Amino acid sequence: MKSWGKLLLLVIGCLLSGVLTYTQGGLASWFLLDCLLIVLLQAVLVYTVALKGLQASRSLSAPISTSGEDLVIVLHITHRSPIPLPWFIIKESWLHEGSHAKFTYRKLLFPWFRTSFTLHYRITGLMRGVYRFAGLEVVTGDLFGFAVKKAQRTDHQRCIVYPKPDALDRAVMTLHAEDGDKPAAGVPWATAPRVGGVRDYVSGDPYHRIHWKSTAKLSRLMTKAPEQASAVKRMLLLDTTPAPAATPAEAAQPLLEKGVALAAGFFAAAARGRESCGFASSSAGAGRIAPAIRPDLTLAYEVLASVGGKAALTFPDLVRKEAAALPPDASMLCITSTLDAVLLRAIAEARSRRRAVHVIYVHARPSLSVADREGASQLQALGCSFTEIPHPRNEWPKQGGVADATA
Repeated sequence: MKSWGKLLLLVIGCLLSGVLTYTQGGLASWFLLDCLLIVLLQAVLVYTVALKGLQASRSLSAPISTSGEDLVIVLHITHRSPIPLPWFIIKESWLHEGSHAKFTYRKLLFPWFRTSFTLHYRITGLMRGVYRFAGLEVVTGDLFGFAVKKAQRTDHQRCIVYPKPDALDRAVMTLHAEDGDKPAAGVPWATAPRVGGVRDYVSGDPYHRIHWKSTAKLSRLMTKAPEQASAVKRMLLLDTTPAPAATPAEAAQPLLEKGVALAAGFFAAAARGRESCGFASSSAGAGRIAPAIRPDLTLAYEVLASVGGKAALTFPDLVRKEAAALPPDASMLCITSTLDAVLLRAIAEARSRRRAVHVIYVHARPSLSVADREGASQLQALGCSFTEIPHPRNEWPKQGGVADATA
């Protein structure tokens, strides 16, 4: 029953007790009437003067965090209620804009005459995206539950969570057009540097780098010389569309998060090597970063934090669009969880423009299926390199929660 209904019952009880006292008299009836009047007075005071001048402020341990970390929030509440408050319930909520998950912190206090107190709590296991403050609700009342008063406060605080860059030093299966199946580790584009010219062979140069046409023409061994890292331009393309029907529906978000973490890892590696790296995705909300000489990690993480939501176009269309718009010397690195005929045709069109393409396939199975291996073989035939990265269920990130924190 609502508190107003309880208050109405209390008023009716006072009236009946007054009638009983007037007609019957006696110590018991007077005692009952006095008790009900005291409770009624307390309830009226709660409704009229409780939570006067309520103010709330909060500070975050970091306005910008990394996925997997904890966010510590310090909440300070003050009020000017002239009466003692026997109990106090605080409920503060945060909303994750990407998944629409709501995180609510609840605390029961017994302040009585205290008018100011500070609380510490944390949101654990942050997920990539934006956490927005969704509101504060404070509830108090009398000792007997006849009066309950609520007060709400809103603010525009938020916390941006950047993706945690994925480590790129794990051994994975990579298919190359020239070398066949072999294990490789590290940044995929580092396994196939672009050729910028030829030079004389020196002792220690790998034999697979020998430029045979120049060797035959000049009658001496010549070696392929890779381009300078600063001259190389690369474009990361991230597929944000749901995984195919063969993949469990609950795997769509973990696979996307893995792709975003890989993209963050590639940006970090490019920044360390002072290499150019751009970014585009099929997500409608994320921006595009053109290949630049010096990658801006802050800008890259800001864009990656906004990836998700409704797709603006299909990933094959994105591959076609970028293959046509990029400079001739820019290569493409495609991160996807789908290997279908439509995507293979789009990559074939990119290869027809003499565009270097590397495909990173993120999947939730322990090993590649027969269909996936067929797709990888077709990519190999097109002259693309291919990396498969399994992301099984036991590696999926878990959504955190809310817990108390000490000062």
